[in-house]
Amino acid sequence: MAKVLVEKRKGLFTLQPLYEWFAQVCDGMYRIDVKRMRKPRSNDQNGWLWGCIYPMLLDALLEAGWEFVSVEQVHEYFKNMLAKDSVVNKHTGEIVEFPTSTATMDTLTFSTYCEKLREYGREYLGIEIPDPDKYWRTNDDTGA
Repeated sequence: MAKVLVEKRKGLFTLQPLYEWFAQVCDGMYRIDVKRMRKPRSNDQNGWLWGCIYPMLLDALLEAGWEFVSVEQVHEYFKNMLAKDSVVNKHTGEIVEFPTSTATMDTLTFSTYCEKLREYGREYLGIEIPDPDKYWRTNDDTGA
């Protein structure tokens, strides 16, 4: 499967990359799916997930009797619960589910995933996970 990017700015765009791609491929019928590109999750988003959300969930899950031993286990647990893809067998109706990667999520999808984690913490574990702090790098909690 090929990916061809076309950018539109201020109402203007060129389909030259698409023309160039078609010039290189064999004759045949092709399906074109158009999807808006989004920025990948940010390092700050990932830092909030691994430095705040998952550790708080781990502590609360341990308090609730679970025997998780790491934030990595918590990560896998919640990916399997909240971020999964499904594949359906069109003949039998059987559904197979598998976790998606948070590393490939765009900023919007990643934000939605984090909000689902916060809702789970609030509803099932009785914890309030704080909003991300965009100034966390400049905060000095050491008192120095």
